Amino acid sequence: MAKKAKSDNRHIVVFDVGKTNKKLAVFDSSLRPVHSIYQVFDEVQRDGISYETVEETSAWLLDNLKEIAARYEVGALSVSCHGAAFACVDADGRLAMPVLSYTTDPGEAFHNEFYGRFGDPDKLHAETATPNMPGLGCMAKGIYFASQRFPDEFAKTTTILGLPQFYGHLLTGNRGAEYTFMATHTYLWDFSRCDYGPLVDAMGIRKLMPPKIQRPWDVLGTVTPEISKRTGIPETAVVTLGIHDSNASMLPYLVKATKSFVLNSTGTVCVAMRPATGVTFTPDEMGKVVYYNHNAFADPVRTVIFLGGLEFDIYTGQLTSRHGETAFPGFDKKLCESILQRRKEFILPSVVPFGVFPGSEARLVENGKILSFGQLMAGTAPEFFDDFARAYCILNLSLAIQSRSAMEMTGIQKGDEIYIEGGFRKNAVYTALLASMFPGSPVKLSGMEEATAFGAALLGKSALEGKSPDQLGGEFTIEQQTVAGYGLDGLDGYIDEFIKQVNGT
Repeated sequence: MAKKAKSDNRHIVVFDVGKTNKKLAVFDSSLRPVHSIYQVFDEVQRDGISYETVEETSAWLLDNLKEIAARYEVGALSVSCHGAAFACVDADGRLAMPVLSYTTDPGEAFHNEFYGRFGDPDKLHAETATPNMPGLGCMAKGIYFASQRFPDEFAKTTTILGLPQFYGHLLTGNRGAEYTFMATHTYLWDFSRCDYGPLVDAMGIRKLMPPKIQRPWDVLGTVTPEISKRTGIPETAVVTLGIHDSNASMLPYLVKATKSFVLNSTGTVCVAMRPATGVTFTPDEMGKVVYYNHNAFADPVRTVIFLGGLEFDIYTGQLTSRHGETAFPGFDKKLCESILQRRKEFILPSVVPFGVFPGSEARLVENGKILSFGQLMAGTAPEFFDDFARAYCILNLSLAIQSRSAMEMTGIQKGDEIYIEGGFRKNAVYTALLASMFPGSPVKLSGMEEATAFGAALLGKSALEGKSPDQLGGEFTIEQQTVAGYGLDGLDGYIDEFIKQVNGT
């Protein structure tokens, strides 16, 4: 067994629950990361329904907390988690039914029934600041599906918990709710009141929802004697309410910000977020994945998402299998301008009908000839795919234009700082193009490797010290690297043609 680290401070343990990757991270009282461990947990399928492996994940969590407790003095635990996941808990504190994965799609008839009963998608979008998400991406749909598909199990439910709060319940025995998770694409939230909305009553589930809405850094409770005995975590260790992962990643920037900014978080799902003063939509935003959530301080955040990382992985997979390349090229201004000035080569969204251009079908265009995404996947490629660097630049133009559109939908203003975090910050072509598209805004690469875990750690420190996170700005720095933009000949014309092609005009 490893020796317990000599330390006069209490450590903060973060459990970061990604859709597939689960992570435990340990921070000391100065918010320095000292330890982390990852594990992949794939969802499982039974009878056409996808489920989260919560039991296996819980066992992994407790086993690894034992290892952590043997090395570090633990004072606080904090949970961050992806959205749309909920747990139905019975009177004994056990799962009344397995936890559904939001990737489950019950089919068109189910969605029609849901909207026929509770209001059409545009109405709910306007009233709850939640768009129509695929599958069970809106928590209300997941709850309704559970009640209809598993009526006996659902009847045993006494409390519906967000998944972060379920893990908090596992550790403390207490049940609670907080606004960052409950407000994020659930259909269950009223932003004007910062409380549950009318659909909670229309669905007849108010009695199942935790009545008190708390702050994410509030203390849910302390570790139970049973958990303490199993893991070695002291019974004095506090557990926070938890937080939605995107809002955890935004928290360090909120705490340090001195001016308006947009956080461009990149990954399989690219998320553009900008703090807002109110909740409003324009008619043309209905049907697009434009929505609001609450940040850690309960202020609205305008959010736009698209599957940028998914598209990057698919197209680069095609390129690397074709060329055998493993290293991606850097930014070549001359090559880029040759593409921009011709305006004849495009990779158009969307591989999945989702995001900022949901009505656009994925396709490739070369000299007016259209190649469908299906044709590409079947082995037919445009001529520009013969040139690895050229095709890679065209792909990144597509992704940067989608990011530009997403950030414009967040309400970005000239002078706003743009922070790029996640996988694309290491993509020199994408970052140079994005900086060139926003000459009036400084574009910065974040040096924060694990913003989500760090944001959750801030909550743990707040709980330990009885402070609000915004009082902790002096406790840390965020390393940043400014990206140089370029005056690219033909850029505006290429963007205009891209948008025309996407809209079919």
